[in-house]
Amino acid sequence: MKKRLNLTNNINLKLLSVIAAIILWIIVVNVEDPEVTRTIDGIPVTPVDEEVVLNGSQVYTITSGSVVRIRVTGPRSEVDKMTKDYFVAQAPFTEKSNVDAVPIYVSFRNSKYDRTCEIIQDTMSMKLKIEDIISKTYEINIEHENELAEGYYLGKESINPTTVTVSAPKSIIDTLNKVTVEPDLSAQTENISMPLNLHYYTGSGSEMTLDNFSTADIKTATYSADIYGVREVPIVFNTTGTVADGFKFVEVVGSLNSVKIAGEDVDGIESIEVPGELINISGASMDVTKEIDISAQLPTGVYLYDSSQAKISVIAKIEPLETKAYNIPVSEIDKINVPQGYSAVIEESQVSLVLIGLARYHDEMDIDKLEAYVDLKNTVEGDNEVIVKFSLPDGLKQNDEVRVTVRIEKNDTGTESETETELETTSPQEDN
Repeated sequence: MKKRLNLTNNINLKLLSVIAAIILWIIVVNVEDPEVTRTIDGIPVTPVDEEVVLNGSQVYTITSGSVVRIRVTGPRSEVDKMTKDYFVAQAPFTEKSNVDAVPIYVSFRNSKYDRTCEIIQDTMSMKLKIEDIISKTYEINIEHENELAEGYYLGKESINPTTVTVSAPKSIIDTLNKVTVEPDLSAQTENISMPLNLHYYTGSGSEMTLDNFSTADIKTATYSADIYGVREVPIVFNTTGTVADGFKFVEVVGSLNSVKIAGEDVDGIESIEVPGELINISGASMDVTKEIDISAQLPTGVYLYDSSQAKISVIAKIEPLETKAYNIPVSEIDKINVPQGYSAVIEESQVSLVLIGLARYHDEMDIDKLEAYVDLKNTVEGDNEVIVKFSLPDGLKQNDEVRVTVRIEKNDTGTESETETELETTSPQEDN
């Protein structure tokens, strides 16, 4: 008869064997796949329920907590392969505190790891800066990126519209100082009209870009400009009045004698006239100095190319007249139109010619080149008082008439009179 297997035999020994096997399995498992802890950084935090803050009148910026760092503990076989992509980090704005801190919750993207691994957060909250949205209107300024080429003038400039309204967080509005359009005129030679982008600048002059929470009611403005060619014309100075006795007005000397002008109709402008009433020399006995606004003398629609030349100084030169006497030998006086059959003799040995003029003209006076004559056309036999005529150099004026006594005598028979024809031909012209 066969023996029957009895499982209850040696039960204590069998239980001990099972327990030992389990302990051995745990030991083997822990040796082969031990528990480890790793730090994982840079896990991005996703804001949830942003509308709690973004209500149309407020915006936020994250001052800290946009990423989190965690420590994860679990089997090495699982923990070692984990990256930041294994986790989800969220900050529900509905739980925002009174100090604008939002708690951060980090979990496994795959919930299977919840059974074997544990997450310990090092970053617990997201800090916010919440600002009101403010609207402010700015004037749009024109600032040239490059100026016109030489020989061209920039006339009237305009932009449309002239302002822009910016809606942005208060920190942006507090920083934004200036809005501009910046036309490049370097290649422009005629009137232009074109849209230009707006540029935004801080108070220190640095260009800034509006952030995602900022808006402007326009993105461009239309820039228009009149551009003209340039022409240089002389300045003509006029005077009014008469200087004091014994003095002479010489000329007007300006700090500029010509200016460059620009405008629609400059081709027909030959000069810029300064009216006489602006330079009054009445009774003057010394130089008259004036400052003239030459830009005020330009026709409507005409402009100075260089606005710094708008004011010029002018001097009306006034010099004293000098009176000087010159002795002329009568041998230097020609006699014309001597009556036929008669001879003529000037009884004086010399005459005195008194001239009035500026010193420089007296200095240039050459008595040897002075032409003088008497016209004896209507004289009679005997003594005749006649006027001596002179051909005077420029700048000198005779003070009084010069008279001489000419004796007309009949020639002896057969004696010819002085040659009238030759004298008439070579006689100087009377000075008027």
